[in-house]
Amino acid sequence: MNNTKPQPLGIGRPDAPTISDVPNLGGRGALYLLALAQAHQSRVRIAPTLEGTHAVLSVLDALGVIRVEKRLRPESQTVIGDKLAWSYTWPQVPFMELEGCLQEYLSSDGRNPAYAETWLRIWQELIPQEVTAYLQHQLRIHQFGDFFLSELWPLLVSDESRYSLGHWRYACWAAVRSMASVSLQYPGNVEILKFTLGNELARRLQIAQGSPEGKLCFSPSRSLPGCSLTSAFASIATGLGDRFWISPPALQLI
Repeated sequence: MNNTKPQPLGIGRPDAPTISDVPNLGGRGALYLLALAQAHQSRVRIAPTLEGTHAVLSVLDALGVIRVEKRLRPESQTVIGDKLAWSYTWPQVPFMELEGCLQEYLSSDGRNPAYAETWLRIWQELIPQEVTAYLQHQLRIHQFGDFFLSELWPLLVSDESRYSLGHWRYACWAAVRSMASVSLQYPGNVEILKFTLGNELARRLQIAQGSPEGKLCFSPSRSLPGCSLTSAFASIATGLGDRFWISPPALQLI
């Protein structure tokens, strides 16, 4: 069982700030805590990647609302998919009331234009995580190693806000299919496969960007489990909905 019972009022965490209520968590803190609560409830991943989950838990630990455990304890809970241990340490709101309180705050105050810059940054941060998770998924389907992910990173650094997530998904799918074809011609030639992946990703992104709206834009796939952070961001903290997938990150869309 998870240690979801809050500490008695007034004890708190001496190594963290005192946060009296949900609004004082700020937009990012509230979104991250909602993602954790929903992941716990629905038994799904928090973020698309392990690194993303680490980032979420680190922020929440710094705020004092959870404690990230170095080892699993009887009272700890592990994050689904990532085996990271945590316990709830915020005395202000009982854990079982968190999800409702955070949803109400984010779907009302969170829609204030003052939060738009924060939501844009989080959108831009989620794109490379979602792309990495999807490419990894495609590579594993075709029995290619995760080390091929290194071919993706230079493109993400320069182009992460130029293309929609749906365009990225199409490009990853098409590029790995090209890799599979090349591997039949040159079995075991890792360098040719790396070259093919990098070239095809860039080429397919340009093709997708120039295609009619929605034509080469892949929506979420049931074959790849979703995560609570993306879901909460797109449907609760913002009203993006499907625009999260079909549009490049842009402030005017938030």
